[in-house]
Amino acid sequence: MSPTSSESEEQDRLPLETAIFREAMSRIAAAVHVVTTDGPGGRMGATVSAACSVSDEPASILICLNRKTRIHGAVLENRCFCLNTLSDDHEEISDTFAGRDKLDMPQRFEKGDWTSLATGCPALDSARLSVDCEVYSVTEMGTHSIIVGTVTDLRMTDPGKSLLYVRRGYKSLDT
Repeated sequence: MSPTSSESEEQDRLPLETAIFREAMSRIAAAVHVVTTDGPGGRMGATVSAACSVSDEPASILICLNRKTRIHGAVLENRCFCLNTLSDDHEEISDTFAGRDKLDMPQRFEKGDWTSLATGCPALDSARLSVDCEVYSVTEMGTHSIIVGTVTDLRMTDPGKSLLYVRRGYKSLDT
């Protein structure tokens, strides 16, 4: 016997198990970035994959940060961030800023060469792309904040291989 229309609608609204959702999301390939910030809230960085462009007028991007992380508070206090898109030889930097080697923040920044862009946020010299932004808006969704930034500066390299993360592992792609 097939479910009635109301039974079918009720099944569609059942809560989704977190583990199933995470597994599904692991199948979406995403570029790997290190988001950095600097200012009164401190110099910090974190590995993220949730980032994308928003508009070209004004030039803007968004990042998603967990509200429980130290970098979340620092970005909001500093009112700026830099999105550094990693190349395929940056797995160690990704792991470092993801906290896998338990280094303190100053030691993490020793893993690469960094230059401050317009906002004062650190830009990784060897990044495929560095997009420097001032915070424009913050929207909360679940455990995270969606932070939109207006672009104040950017730097990019010639085309090459970028680091991707999919199915809980690193891959590379010509970009």
